[in-house]
Amino acid sequence: MGGMSEWRLLPPAQGDPASELAAGAAMLAGLATTQQPAIRWYAAAPQPALVIGSGQKPSEVDRAALAQSGMTLHRRASGGTAVLFVPGFLMQDIALPASHPLAHPDVSESYRWLGEVWQATLAQFGIATTLIEIAAARADRATLDPLVARACFGGQSPYELLVGGRKLVGFSQIRRREGMLFQVGLYTHWPGAQLAALLAITETERQLLIDQLATRVIDLATVCATPPDLASLATAFATVLHQRYDVIITPSNWTAAELDAMAMAQARFAPLGG
Repeated sequence: MGGMSEWRLLPPAQGDPASELAAGAAMLAGLATTQQPAIRWYAAAPQPALVIGSGQKPSEVDRAALAQSGMTLHRRASGGTAVLFVPGFLMQDIALPASHPLAHPDVSESYRWLGEVWQATLAQFGIATTLIEIAAARADRATLDPLVARACFGGQSPYELLVGGRKLVGFSQIRRREGMLFQVGLYTHWPGAQLAALLAITETERQLLIDQLATRVIDLATVCATPPDLASLATAFATVLHQRYDVIITPSNWTAAELDAMAMAQARFAPLGG
């Protein structure tokens, strides 16, 4: 991709799940007027929350356990299954206009550049990863235990990052007429038992899920003696993006149109009722 490209660095929203999910929708809406790529980094709020995928049924959640934990339940716009927003869950959103060179028309192949940049980013911290090839991801999906599939990090998707065969970095995306939104997440500490405790499964299934997820998911604290924080990852990612694609990232405020879109989207991502 020739020539210097400038991406906007947007601030986090208010920290709670509804606001952060609405901010992703605002980034997509903003592409219609800015026609400029945007990126933002954010971490889960101190109060944990459970976020299910766009097609996942709330009945898969143990509402009594959720209420006892004091957590709220939200539904995101992207696919996949349950993700636990807990302190130490680090996230990144990237919005690309539909006409951008990195906005590949094939959904699976569109993740390649992102996986490669993340791989080089983590290498700066001494973390060696492998990318999941498309064929391997499809084979994994075909044989995945439905119980394990209830946790988003239990499955494998193209160009996500593995360490020793266990997933460290997960991807999802949303496509709209204006462009696409990539959403990235990785855990400083994997909350497998905490997540399993919130799903509507038997106690036998719960322990089985915890054990199986432990063989399929890994976290930053396990692969790195001093896990990088959000700011360190952001700096390293920006360096790789500049080296590979001649991109500069410039701090930017939300536009008025984006703030309006964020406010309108709040209700869509508000806590789901009982």
